[in-house]
Amino acid sequence: MTDSKEQWPAALTARIAQTVKTHRVQRGMTTSDLSAACAARGVPIAANTITKIEKGQRDSLKVEEALVLAHALDLPLVALLIPLEGQTDVDLLPEVPLSVWEAAAWVTGEDYLGEAPPAGSARAVLAVFREHDVDVRTALISTREAHSRRLQARQVLGSARYEQLARQADELERMAHEDCTRLKAVREQMRADGLQPPPLPAALEFVDAPSNPSLD
Repeated sequence: MTDSKEQWPAALTARIAQTVKTHRVQRGMTTSDLSAACAARGVPIAANTITKIEKGQRDSLKVEEALVLAHALDLPLVALLIPLEGQTDVDLLPEVPLSVWEAAAWVTGEDYLGEAPPAGSARAVLAVFREHDVDVRTALISTREAHSRRLQARQVLGSARYEQLARQADELERMAHEDCTRLKAVREQMRADGLQPPPLPAALEFVDAPSNPSLD
């Protein structure tokens, strides 16, 4: 049932409060523990305030409170805002009822998966960062596998097994080179579009080297 406009803010806060309490208890944290965790992240929330939130004695939360509570409980913000368990639908806004997944996808910007988001939109920027993340993970896997297979080949140098492992290492290195070249191109395009690519893992820092003939 859709909450009325008057009831919705309190209902949203109550959902968040229940999630906070559930995950706080699951982690064996007292309200004082959670208060300290929030303060350590730069947004103090008194223990008695957390108690009031959990008991439904607050009908709203500040944005910074929701952010720090989610971070202190090691929860993605979407899990605090949307009840991912135990419900089939939720009132995202007073007059916007959605399924839980549709609501969660809207919060995370994934509601355009499967189709291209409008060019220049925030969703388009999110899509670029998601693509970059996939490329980083792919390049990490292929470079590590190539390195591992090359080491295996060296350990059996001169044996019949060496030739097979060496061929596999050659192929994996070719794939790793392609993956890293693509990653470099994606990062360069991000910069050209005015975006700042996230830092690379140490194993892939060579991709951003000013002059890297192996990727040219």
